Amino acid sequence: MLSSAAKIAARGARVNGVAQMRLTGARGFAAAADKKPVELPVQLYGLSARYANALFVACQRAQTLPSVEQDLATLKEWSTSNETFKSYINNPVISRQDKVKDMSKISEGMNDTTRGFLTVLAENGRLNELDKVLDTFQILLNAQRGVVEATVTAAEDLTSKQLKSIEKAITSGYLDKGQSLNLKVKVDEGIVGGLQVQIGDRFLDLSVASQMNGIAKAIA
Repeated sequence: MLSSAAKIAARGARVNGVAQMRLTGARGFAAAADKKPVELPVQLYGLSARYANALFVACQRAQTLPSVEQDLATLKEWSTSNETFKSYINNPVISRQDKVKDMSKISEGMNDTTRGFLTVLAENGRLNELDKVLDTFQILLNAQRGVVEATVTAAEDLTSKQLKSIEKAITSGYLDKGQSLNLKVKVDEGIVGGLQVQIGDRFLDLSVASQMNGIAKAIA
């Protein structure tokens, strides 16, 4: 029997007027990822990257990227604003088999590549990683479009003048011609002072906490 979360999400898909399509399944998705290698726009690592990379490759081979991107935007909205859906995908009690069936119902009307991807996540017990995988996939899309992701962590809120200076420094020092910057700012009082900067796969630790740790290690 379909869970309440699946019913809610499936109803939302119908309201959006998406035409129903059959489920390709995990084997079809895996087969798409096993063919001739596709060059990724940026090298990402970790569990979420493994699934995001496979989805990106499958989209490139099937030429379904625009359609899948729309599907993922819908899934992102559900995973952030639909408490029932969030609770469902993170519920460890529901069996993998039931989640495979439910995701088949939920994804009716979505692209076959998207449906196969969701089936793989459900079969592997990784639906709880969905939000992270979606974020990682967005990094791949941005990299393909020349958008460089950067995150600045400060001990306190930065002024607009400080932000402009940081943006200018990153753009002139780390971006190639034709690239644009997508800068995010986080506040973490634990770094005491200074900054931590993540630019793509580069990490610069300019925090006071890091300097203090370095001194402590030297003394030890």
